[in-house]
Amino acid sequence: MRGVRTERTVAADALGGGELGSRRVEYVVPVPGDHGRWFGVVFSTLGAGDPKDEIADLFVELFDAMMSTFRWRRS
Repeated sequence: MRGVRTERTVAADALGGGELGSRRVEYVVPVPGDHGRWFGVVFSTLGAGDPKDEIADLFVELFDAMMSTFRWRRS
């Protein structure tokens, strides 16, 4: 399945006075059979207080693993 994955780190001060920054991962994939419609899934983590730490890395890896199993099924 084709799609787009983006990842970015947002500093604490960019969040409007928040104390902690965050790491955000987004997947955007087309809806099969419905041209022009897209489906987005967003994940955000603070890690253990640092969005670039090992905990954040593990959470992002888990989210990526979960998204690798994403499949469409019409009911």
